[in-house]
Parts: sequence; structure tokens; C-alpha cells
Amino acid sequence: MKHLNLFLSILLIPAVAPAQVMGNYGEQNQKQYQNVTPNAQFRAVPKSARLRDDNVLEISINALSNQRADSYTAIFSVLQVGKTAEETNTLLNNRLNGFLSAIKGLGIPAADIYVDMVNFLPRYEYDVSKKLFSKKTYTEIPKGFELQKNVHIRYANPGLLDDVVTAAAQQEIYDIVKVDYFINDPNKVYKELRETTFAYLNDIEARYRSIGILLDSAYLITAENAWVAYPINRYESYQAFSTQLLDQSDKNNAVVNTADKPFSRFYNAIPANDYDIVINPQILEPAVQFSYNLIAQYTLPPYKPAVKTEIKKEFIWVTPNGEIKTLKVE
Repeated sequence: MKHLNLFLSILLIPAVAPAQVMGNYGEQNQKQYQNVTPNAQFRAVPKSARLRDDNVLEISINALSNQRADSYTAIFSVLQVGKTAEETNTLLNNRLNGFLSAIKGLGIPAADIYVDMVNFLPRYEYDVSKKLFSKKTYTEIPKGFELQKNVHIRYANPGLLDDVVTAAAQQEIYDIVKVDYFINDPNKVYKELRETTFAYLNDIEARYRSIGILLDSAYLITAENAWVAYPINRYESYQAFSTQLLDQSDKNNAVVNTADKPFSRFYNAIPANDYDIVINPQILEPAVQFSYNLIAQYTLPPYKPAVKTEIKKEFIWVTPNGEIKTLKVE
């Protein structure tokens, strides 16, 4: 009996594993698609080939290159409110100077730090007064000032951002606006994509040549396009929760108070499904993703059916008198 229990336990393990591998985001998307069309999120049939005119062959090649950023720029927003302009400016500069001193201590040079003045505005509040035989009167009066500055910080080691955030929190700076990713030489990436794609096209031409289709002798025109996706545009959000469904009778007889569900965010890289070529396919950290598309259109010579040559045999007899006569032979 013990052996039987062990065998059943082993059989139950694979049934639980796929849900863990799929993740909460995939689980949520699967439920959403089930409400629309079954299996709509899966491509059951790959993209179909496309035929043009009888003598035109079109080949489309998509290439993707995942590149680790050479440098990053994080932007922190510093906001300060005070009663007077002088007080507001002094309070913000004290926090800002402490932050700048801390990040310079992390090895970030002054040349990689830029302070951007965003706005300096007066703040107002409403003063309420009510007179006899009249309605309330709301009058705006000065309340103080609001000063905002942004700090741009450039760094090469992505692990340094944790220490920068800690230094910011010590000065009560909690707003990290965004992080930009930079590639020093994007032209080098596009050059590699183009060379790899044309080498791929040459291999296709060789394959066609092996079956008797000579693409290299056809009239060829090409078109290309390139674009890039940065991580800031590839983050998505979702809510991971499970809630109980109420019957209609329960809804009618009760007040339902729903809880606030937090949103989770994650980096969702461009998938490689529709790409023929992928350079640096394994991504561990958010990457800058360069795409390149090449369309090659070959116009082949019109097809001409082979002409069958009919050979006729004729027998000619030359008589002793020198006359030439054609003999009919069935």
C-alpha cells in the first residue's frame, strides 16, 4: 500500500507545475481570453506563406537584437513646500545637497549629475466668509510656495541604482520619475542586423538554387525598415487576486464592499515569435531591443513552355538520269 501512495503522489506533481510556470500574469490573461474566444491567445497555425503574381517571389525577413544598455539615466523629482520663497528654497537645497553629497560618495562624478529646475509656484487656499443675508464667499489667499527640481543621474552599473534610491530616501526623496536606457553606438547594432539578415537571404537564394530556381538572375528590389523598443515602453501591469463570485440573490440582499487590489508591474520583452533571426536571445535584465525588417521581391522571367520539335524523315531518290524524286514512306 505504501508503494501505491507514492506512485499516486508522483502522478499528481505534473498537474500542479504548469500553473506555477505560467505565472499570475498568464493566468489572468488566459481568463480574459476565455471570455472572448477560446484559445485566442495561442497561435495554433503559424503565419501562412503568401503568393503574389506567377513570376514574383517575395521574401520577408525579421531580425531582432537584444542589447544591454551601455549607460542609464535615472530622474528623481524633489518637491518642497514652504511658507515663504526663501524658506522653500532653503529647505529644498538642504535636502538636495545632502542627496548630491551621498551619490558622489557612491562614485558618481559631478559631470554625470544634472539638476533641472522644473517650477516655482505660489500656492493658494480658499478663505471662507459668510455675511448676514448672503451666501458663503470663497476667496483665494496666498498660502505658501511650491518648488520642484529634478535630479538627472547617469551611471553605467545598473546595480548602483539601489544605493542611489537609498540615498534619496534618506533625504525624503521618494519619487523616481523614470530610468532611460542608452546605447553608445546604435548604428553598429543596425549594421550587424543588416549584415546578418542579408547573409540569411543569401542562404535562402542558395536553397532555391538547389531546386532549380535561380533567384540571383531575377530582377530584385528590396525595402527595409528598422525600429527600437526601450524598456520604459515595455513595462505592463496586472492584478493578481482571486475573488468569490456571488449569486444574484446575494447581491440584491447585501452591500458588497470590495477591497483595493494592488497592481503589479513587470518588464515584458518583445517576444521572438515572429522573428527569423534573434541576436542575444537570452534576456536576464531589461534590454534595448532593435528590430530590422527586410523585404526582397524577385521578378522571375515569364514562364515559357518548352516547344516540342517534330522531326520529319524524307527519303530522296536520285535516278540514273540525275532526276531527284521524293519518296513517300509510311
